[in-house]
Amino acid sequence: MSKRNQMDRRTRRKQLPQSGYTQLLQGSRLATARSVQVDMHVKHCFEVCRAVKNKTAGEAIAFLNQVLKIDSNRADVRRKAAAVPFRLGSGNKRKRRSGPSMVGHRKGGIGPGRFPVKASREIIKVIESAMENARYQYEDIDAEEMLITHIAAHRGRIRKGWIPRARGRATPSNHYQVNLEVFLEDMNTTVDELEDEF
Repeated sequence: MSKRNQMDRRTRRKQLPQSGYTQLLQGSRLATARSVQVDMHVKHCFEVCRAVKNKTAGEAIAFLNQVLKIDSNRADVRRKAAAVPFRLGSGNKRKRRSGPSMVGHRKGGIGPGRFPVKASREIIKVIESAMENARYQYEDIDAEEMLITHIAAHRGRIRKGWIPRARGRATPSNHYQVNLEVFLEDMNTTVDELEDEF
């Protein structure tokens, strides 16, 4: 008899991903937030999520605010903007087209990179929402020092649309959406517990 069949129903239920999340809600002092059906490019969200994972919430928001400087009206502020490294498809040189294969290299030695303003704004909102959830759940927590242990962007629903063309034809004009989720975990407590043991 397998180990899974020996578990009771409640324990087996805990092993499943919680409703709406793709990961198990496991960890000490965990705070989560989700955002569903957001109108954005999933590739931009994917690259931003990859850039901020394993940073603290404060560091991630500071980095994304640096990315948002590219949207300023002043040239001296735009020059200080930080780029997000674009890794997905950036080595595909055979397809001569504009897109991920033709992303220009940015300063700072990061290689190919872009400034995804809309995705950065939305991910800042999701991280700040998770920080507020952490402050609400745990009174003695410093939300800015919590670590982003999991952040993901998944393709959401596709809203199908059509553009009418000449001679009774139509061109598809689909609208893509994104689902975002973030887990913040307080790592300071585990360090304190280990110090108390010794």
